[in-house]
Amino acid sequence: MIKSPTDVQRAAGGIAERLASLPDPRARRGRRHGLTTVLLTCCCAVLAGARSIRAIGQWARNAPQETLALLGAAARGSLGVRRAPSTTTVQRLLKTVCPGGLADLLGCGPAGADHLAVDGKTAKGSRIGTPRPPT
Repeated sequence: MIKSPTDVQRAAGGIAERLASLPDPRARRGRRHGLTTVLLTCCCAVLAGARSIRAIGQWARNAPQETLALLGAAARGSLGVRRAPSTTTVQRLLKTVCPGGLADLLGCGPAGADHLAVDGKTAKGSRIGTPRPPT
């Protein structure tokens, strides 16, 4: 994603419309889930308390079918079962999306943090607010 979203992207109504205006950085071949579906799933998981990539994947795996339908997951097969994005899909996609540009598009900063880690790791001392010297 580009660092600065366009005025058209910023003018879109809700979060889903803003995310839908983003170009998908992945190749078309082999895509099961749309960009908007994966990013909305991540947003919902984080709002529900997920603090890592693994926790986002676990939340998505345990999400009810109605929730997956609202997030845009497509029904597949003869039974119409909706599958959530896997942890690997979430991790690969979050690595390709620029967090600063995404925060700018959504109209908010990354929760007042100086640093934002998208690889599931936490900086030393970030939980208590005091940096520790490297060991």
